[in-house]
Amino acid sequence: MTHKKINLRVWMFLKITPAVLFLVYYWMCTRDHFHASYVYIQTAIFAAAGALVALQLSYAKKKDIFDEFARENLKTTDSICLKITFALLIAAAIICIFTDFSGVIVGYCVLGTILLLTVLRAAIFFIIDKKGM
Repeated sequence: MTHKKINLRVWMFLKITPAVLFLVYYWMCTRDHFHASYVYIQTAIFAAAGALVALQLSYAKKKDIFDEFARENLKTTDSICLKITFALLIAAAIICIFTDFSGVIVGYCVLGTILLLTVLRAAIFFIIDKKGM
């Protein structure tokens, strides 16, 4: 019996989907006008994002999808992303100190940063994995 291996580059890009869904959920929660159907749509989006995260966690726990080389590439990628996160959140904090941002804008900054980081993490992993660093 052969086990079909998942492409790690595809796996990393699949992790972007929950971040997009959480950003859409937040956007729907902060809208000015209300319609009764929005509650159902918001719940479905939140449930889908949560289910995707749970599926990804359980799949990664059940299957050893990362070989030793991929683990090293992922550690390098995460190290780079930590530095990027630090810079982005410090910049966001400084901007919030010197401007009159509302809580909604700060939420968009946080969720936008999460989305940007998931995209950057997948792209950096793709580049590092492709070059074989």
